[in-house]
Amino acid sequence: MTYLLLVTLGLACAFLIVQGLVRRGGIYQHPFLAGAVFAGFVLPQFVGLSRDRFLPSGALDATLVLAILSAGMCWLGAIVVRRPMRAGNWEFSDKRLLIISAVLSLLGGYFYFALSRLPPEMVNVSQWSGLPVAYLFFARILTYGFALSVLLYARNRSPWALAIAIYGAMFCLDRILIGGRRQDLVEVLTIILLAFWFQRGWCLPRPVMLAGLVAGALFINSIGDYRAATLTRDGPQWHSVAEIDFVGNFERLTESGGAEVRNAVFTVAALGRSMKFDLGIVHWNQLVFSYVPAQIVGRELKEALYLPMARPLYEEYFYTPAMGSTLTGLADAFQSFWYFGCLKFFLIAFVMQKLWLAARGGNLTAQLLYMLMPVYALQAITHTTHYFVSPWVHLGIFLLPALLWARQPIRRHKASKIPAAAGHMATPGGL
Repeated sequence: MTYLLLVTLGLACAFLIVQGLVRRGGIYQHPFLAGAVFAGFVLPQFVGLSRDRFLPSGALDATLVLAILSAGMCWLGAIVVRRPMRAGNWEFSDKRLLIISAVLSLLGGYFYFALSRLPPEMVNVSQWSGLPVAYLFFARILTYGFALSVLLYARNRSPWALAIAIYGAMFCLDRILIGGRRQDLVEVLTIILLAFWFQRGWCLPRPVMLAGLVAGALFINSIGDYRAATLTRDGPQWHSVAEIDFVGNFERLTESGGAEVRNAVFTVAALGRSMKFDLGIVHWNQLVFSYVPAQIVGRELKEALYLPMARPLYEEYFYTPAMGSTLTGLADAFQSFWYFGCLKFFLIAFVMQKLWLAARGGNLTAQLLYMLMPVYALQAITHTTHYFVSPWVHLGIFLLPALLWARQPIRRHKASKIPAAAGHMATPGGL
């Protein structure tokens, strides 16, 4: 049974990838990107865990069924969309957008610099609190400024937009090359590629994209070795990076499995026994954690806002996830709504497709949002589905007011600069 489920998941991944490859621009849509993450991150771990005899009985198969359903929802949620997002279809002043980009980039860069100057005992911990969290909250706006500057440069080749983009890229490259930040790497690449796709119709050749996915799968599964080589007291040891056995690490993953999917398997097993589902409470608690400042409202009030949740992993198996590993979105989806938790991935795909259609129609707000959200939509698979929920609050606080300020009265209909034939498909695969 396990072998059949593994083959089914592999076929689901292949379908998601192929349906994106057959159309120009399909490689930038959510179903294709989700298929790549399932194929490069989730599936190899399942293959390795299929040899583990110490997993709870039936738990691996149950988690495989959930993964297949979730992968299917990443496609189904997109094909049911027929109309684009209508909100935010405004005309903007390019001058004001450039000012917004500069201000967000400068402020975000300042807080990233301030974060780097904090004492090691405040930042070298697994769970940040206090000042580091506050600095990171404001530093995040650097990415908004970077995305807007790249979009403006692709739109009108402004040298000022290029200068702002280079400024933002310097901070991103530091986190990518030294910190080995996978999120920043994916974010920078998607922002640049999507900006030129939306504004110029430039599409990365499909063989290059496939080669990048293979390289990404090898890199993401060797990130621990990479960080061990770059984050040392003596600075980055690039000779050690060159010695990393990327292929060997991937092979070992397919032989023994990975901590992330193992965590998901134990979570599914624990909830199968306890049936203590949180019904989405996890999202409320995470929003309280992220956006209610204890320094202002007080620790007691913040603690009172949390809703009680069961701890099935510990209560049923005394299981503690490995340090630095995630539970995956499969785990929190199941913890919320049993197998119906796969509908979380349906909603993510639905939202992303609404944005995609609006962005292809020339909606600049949708273009900017679609450039910013793919990394969170993918982290909903690798980390937790809440990663797709939380950014909307941050965007509403910082980016929405700025865009409202940059609006100007619509004088005429503004058509997309991309020829209709380049991206008129309403649904992935044309189904």
